[in-house]
Amino acid sequence: MARAASDSFLAWLCCLGSVSSPTKAAGIVWGVKMTRFLAAGSRQQVLIVIVAVLGLGNSVLVEAQPARRRSSTSGQLKTTDSSVNRAAAKFMSNGCHVGLSIAVVRETETRFYNYGSTSRNVKDLPSADSVYEVASVTKTFTGVLAAKAVTERRMDLDGDFRKYLPQPYPNLAFEGYPITLRSLATHRSGLPRDLPDTDDLYAHPDFERLPYKLIERDSAYDRSRYLRELHTVRLKSRPGTKEVYSNLGMKVIGFALEVVYNAPFEVLIRQNILEPLHMSSTGFVVNAEQGRLVHGYSRGGNAMPYHLRNAGAAYGLYSSTRDMAKYVQWQLNESDPVIHLAHSLLYRDTDDGQALIWNVTTKQGSRILWHGGGTFGMTSQVVLFPDDKEGYVLLANDTCEGTEAAMKDIAIAVHKTLEPKPH
Repeated sequence: MARAASDSFLAWLCCLGSVSSPTKAAGIVWGVKMTRFLAAGSRQQVLIVIVAVLGLGNSVLVEAQPARRRSSTSGQLKTTDSSVNRAAAKFMSNGCHVGLSIAVVRETETRFYNYGSTSRNVKDLPSADSVYEVASVTKTFTGVLAAKAVTERRMDLDGDFRKYLPQPYPNLAFEGYPITLRSLATHRSGLPRDLPDTDDLYAHPDFERLPYKLIERDSAYDRSRYLRELHTVRLKSRPGTKEVYSNLGMKVIGFALEVVYNAPFEVLIRQNILEPLHMSSTGFVVNAEQGRLVHGYSRGGNAMPYHLRNAGAAYGLYSSTRDMAKYVQWQLNESDPVIHLAHSLLYRDTDDGQALIWNVTTKQGSRILWHGGGTFGMTSQVVLFPDDKEGYVLLANDTCEGTEAAMKDIAIAVHKTLEPKPH
């Protein structure tokens, strides 16, 4: 009974930030009295939420909207709401965080949750239509487009990938071993992290100044300069042997997709993913005047610039939880041969492996695919439980230490509380 009362109270308290101060004060008095009737464990959960609501001064409100006809019982929906509220409240109790938007997808149903603010300067609750940088989650879009090319026999996983590039690149081989799609998609190509090289900047990063240094170094690069200077790159290891994270590797995949489909990369993403899924708020360019683009912040709480347009296939997309929920619904359909290939293991096994861009693991019998990312001022995370037809989108407007991992923990914590879907 104490647990049921605690869950009900948590749902009430998470909406408290949106009411007037007198009402809030009265409600808090009632809430504090309420905790006397709760078990010690539940009381601790309530205090976490109080910190999130009052200590940070952020509004906390849940928006839950089924995408289609409800397939869950009322009890299951309440369980989902309570679980998300508890996990999000713990996340928001860290004063470094600013805002958080979540989408929970279960089969045909999507529920949206929003906390905190779109800005540190103005209390403005985000919504399912708030636009964030999705950062390196963009790589999964690049990967699924590459999977489509493989299913259509325009590309193959293990052949010499240089044949798909717009110019000859004899330098993109190590001791006779060329780069392949498999090695590029799993960050084992031997390519450096970035072009131009940024290893010196990441060696001893000043997180408040690093974005501006990266922008200064990268701002003069467009497609033609990337392709020109790609001739000067030397692989650091034999493709397929050593894992080194590479944004450049994703851009190389993007250049090749342009060749095999004879169209610009941004057009390919729009025609093959965004338009079929009706993702109208997603793209490589966002009009800030629309007022839906949130503000991003560093771990020091400073406002950060947005990424450059040339981030492209590596981390160039903007999106909302409403749009990303549609993408997740597609990603949960492994009967689609493109999705099936994108989720197929390329290295190791299901306990600790890599698919075509996605990371793969198994916890308590559930297969998990995930990919996160961070720009200068925002963090993203998408977590899939494909066997359970369940997926999560989490977007935050901060780059605090541990944000990406904490958002993955939210998805896993909520998943544990929900009844598994029949396989």
